[in-house]
Amino acid sequence: MNFLTLRIRLPLFSEALTCKCIGKQFSTCGVLGTGENKDYAINPDFVNRNPRNLEQMALARKRQGWKFQSPTREYYNKLVFDKTSKHTSGKVIHWTGDTVVSASTKEWAIRRHLYSVKDVSAAQNIGSILAQRCLEAGVSCVFLGEKENFTSEAGLSFLKAVEEGCISLQEPDVIESEYKPGIDYDGPKRLGGEDKDTPMKDDYQF
Repeated sequence: MNFLTLRIRLPLFSEALTCKCIGKQFSTCGVLGTGENKDYAINPDFVNRNPRNLEQMALARKRQGWKFQSPTREYYNKLVFDKTSKHTSGKVIHWTGDTVVSASTKEWAIRRHLYSVKDVSAAQNIGSILAQRCLEAGVSCVFLGEKENFTSEAGLSFLKAVEEGCISLQEPDVIESEYKPGIDYDGPKRLGGEDKDTPMKDDYQF
């Protein structure tokens, strides 16, 4: 699947431009308009520099693993909450194990504004800060990890603060491709099948 992104500076109240792409592979592209950008040529080769762009569009496949594998890795970004006797922290972990964003009371910029680093108020503030950092990093939805860590009052306050920060606690389903390579052994009209009188179709598989 190819995607085309246009960045054109237009004067105020200018006419709307239309991007016209010809061909399945976007071999020829042009911009139709009457302004100063009428002869603006678009490079037909688009290079995506965001390695997680497919995850944002729910097109990347999730690592399913075994059916009863625990903990599951069928996610893009997982929300983790950790509360110890000394500190409160929250972070978002990518399925590869890398930490995308994090917030903790170990940071002096956060700790200096808190009365305590291990009460419910600290968990709520960590959730708000983490949600803001997620939006700044381009993460708008996360997978809820081990739910037993969110059963306490501090964990529930943390989740509530994350949701109020416009972060969804459920990732979208993966958009499956209509075409799947391979042979459909359950499909009709197989070579050597029982139904030999049925005429061949265009999608006949040998």
